[in-house]
Parts: sequence; C-alpha cells; structure tokens
Amino acid sequence: MQFLGIGPLELLFIVVLAIIVLGDKGMVNGAKEAGSFIRKIVRSPIWKDVVDTSHEIRDFPRKIVREAGIEKDLEELSRSTRSTYYSMTESVKPKRDHEPDAGHTPDPDASPPSNPNQGNND
Repeated sequence: MQFLGIGPLELLFIVVLAIIVLGDKGMVNGAKEAGSFIRKIVRSPIWKDVVDTSHEIRDFPRKIVREAGIEKDLEELSRSTRSTYYSMTESVKPKRDHEPDAGHTPDPDASPPSNPNQGNND
C-alpha cells in the first residue's frame, strides 16, 4: 500500500519520530493546526477553481468527441479492435497436452521428456 509515495513502514517511522520530537501535547496541537490549515485551503475559492479546472481538463476529450460527432466511429473502432484481439488470442493459445500435435506422430520407444516443454519445438 502506497500513499503519496510513502509505504506503511515509512509512515510508522514518521509517527514514531513525531511522538519523540513533539511529544503527546505537541502532536495534538500540530494535528489541530494541520487540520485547520487544510480546511482553509479546501474552503478557499482558489481551491474550488482548481477543482473545477481539473474536472474540465478531465472531461475535455469527451467533450471534443461529442461535439465532433465521432462517438459511433469510436465505438465501432473499439468493437473491431476487441474482436481482432480476441481472435488473435484464440489463434495463439497453447495446445493442450491431450491433443496431439498436427503432423507429429509420437515415437512409442522414446522416453517422455523430463521437462514438459522440452519436447515441444514448434
């Protein structure tokens, strides 16, 4: 689990270090100050502008597609790509062990390979 590039052990280390440096009361006061600072930022009009701009940027490609009227073309392209992908994956699936290789007759006197993939030279 990563949060802001910090793993659980690093987070635990930071908490222990904060307890040692700040102490109990210092941590409580620091958490209150951090909470009030974050609350001020989130409730500020600048933050709302940033969030709105972020939503607009995220929705911009969909808006362009909608206005250009190419939604059906994109859906058709997506279906075509999916069907091609599935047909290709079906054609390259490995053969099962109980199915004999096409054009290959096993030698009855030969011992089975120690590695199951060793005898497959295709």
